[in-house]
Amino acid sequence: MDQHEKTESDSGSLPEGLTLRALRPSDAEQYHALLQLPAVVDGNPHVPFETLAQTRESIGKIDPTTIAMVATVGDTLVGMAQLSPMKGRRAHAGSFSISVHDAWHGRGIGRRLMVELLDLADNWLGLRRLELNVFADNRAALALYRKFGFEIEVRQRGAVLRRGVLIDSFMMARFHEPAPLMAAPATSALKADATQSNGTQP
Repeated sequence: MDQHEKTESDSGSLPEGLTLRALRPSDAEQYHALLQLPAVVDGNPHVPFETLAQTRESIGKIDPTTIAMVATVGDTLVGMAQLSPMKGRRAHAGSFSISVHDAWHGRGIGRRLMVELLDLADNWLGLRRLELNVFADNRAALALYRKFGFEIEVRQRGAVLRRGVLIDSFMMARFHEPAPLMAAPATSALKADATQSNGTQP
């Protein structure tokens, strides 16, 4: 098992054995196949019919700071997500994307990926702002993002051409409060630690 692999033991409505783990080079073929599915193509701005070689190349070019994960059930890749922290004066922010296999919609996989991404952003990377782009007619995605506190900030008219129609896109964002400091230890505990480090008995 990968160091950062998580398998759902208490799945509830989730598919039994759903596992989240880091994207591997060996995932390229299934990753590529997922990208070509109709609902995934309709929900993303990439061009259809990219080759497997192009997909392999894009996986190899993922920025080292980006967290790329997949959701699997057994040996089947059923979803994927990426979280990309920004740099410089935008180091407090990050962007992300989620895609779920067409045949596995409505099974809670997108929600599970979202929960994991938010935990990483809030509790491990300390990001204050998380943002995304979603097409205006993607009702399921919009409903999911709103449930997690994302709000529409910008509507981009005719942002992407899809099947001969210019589709609007929303930029959505969510803010998170700064992480709290750990509770300060009691003075008596500090004195005890100092005494022990000096090799003396209290």
